[in-house]
Amino acid sequence: MKSSIVWPLGVVCAVGLMSGCGGSDSVPIITPPGAPVASADDLRTLESDALTSEEATLVSQADSEPDPTPRTDL
Repeated sequence: MKSSIVWPLGVVCAVGLMSGCGGSDSVPIITPPGAPVASADDLRTLESDALTSEEATLVSQADSEPDPTPRTDL
């Protein structure tokens, strides 16, 4: 009984693997007609590693706060 179940499952797995080997690795990109398309230059944005003044304020505020006292287990 076991071999009668295993054989069809093996065939299904083999067919599934073979159908996945279509040769094309790229995923089709679907855009609606008339939609603006970004160029490669539009996709690259340069971001600075420097902190903004708001971020620097938050960092200094966090540094100035005292460390919480550890609580003992009950």
